[in-house]
Amino acid sequence: MALTYQNKRMLFAASLLIVCLWGTVQAFRYTAASLDFYFVRNIISLWQQKGEKQSEEQFNSAKLAIESALEYHGDHPLYVDLMAQIHEWGAIAGYEDKGVALSQAKARYLEATKLRPAWPVTWASLVMVKWRMNEFDQEMLDYLNKANELGPRKPEVHILYTELGLALYKGNNLLFLDIRDEVHRRIALGLQNNQSREAVINSIKRHEAQKQVCRWLKDEKEWIRNLIPQCKV
Repeated sequence: MALTYQNKRMLFAASLLIVCLWGTVQAFRYTAASLDFYFVRNIISLWQQKGEKQSEEQFNSAKLAIESALEYHGDHPLYVDLMAQIHEWGAIAGYEDKGVALSQAKARYLEATKLRPAWPVTWASLVMVKWRMNEFDQEMLDYLNKANELGPRKPEVHILYTELGLALYKGNNLLFLDIRDEVHRRIALGLQNNQSREAVINSIKRHEAQKQVCRWLKDEKEWIRNLIPQCKV
């Protein structure tokens, strides 16, 4: 039997209501996931950048929040990357089994690179995980080359090369020979960039490498060299 005009109107109204309800649910899901993401990002920022000690309770809260966000949007690269950072945090703080957590962090970072392959910071994070796992191999070099290629001016990559390069140099690790020239260049770039300058200077001080870095920077502009006190002598 053909639908009457009134029935058609009722069917259209019902369909419109379903669409609106679906849109409302989706909007709620996106909002909830976004709030979880910002909560986790802020608490991780306190741990990573400001050096504030976070409790196991805070760690667990952050982990639950990002797991909740991933339930809504499991293929969101930022959320996947943040889950990797949570595992890394758990390993470093001792809140999770170190070997297991670092393996999970690596797997999540690799998943994030598939979702967003051109983001250099994730490749840099993979290098850090390899470092924490004490794996100085070709795979680490591959990740490092990716970060270098994709982030030629990225302050996070300047800092990574500085930290890793000085550690390898101080430890007489042969891997340093493969990245030596880029370490020198990245230290200079890191000193020029106001977003990485403080971290680079602190790294040089922490490794007590002022004199060595001064020699590496002998051909750089004077104002760059003068950022390291020993270079003025």
